[in-house]
Amino acid sequence: MRFDADHETFRKTVRDFVARELDPHIDAWEEAGIFPAHELFPKLGQAGLLG
Repeated sequence: MRFDADHETFRKTVRDFVARELDPHIDAWEEAGIFPAHELFPKLGQAGLLG
């Protein structure tokens, strides 16, 4: 499937967000049995990922 420039930009934004905000914490969250959505949703919004 070929993506246009807007799709590629969105994909990069999501990958960068995950690498920066989720990947470093996944193991600790899993061990603690938590997912801090209340902290992540504002960051998702700031990154332009909520619409």
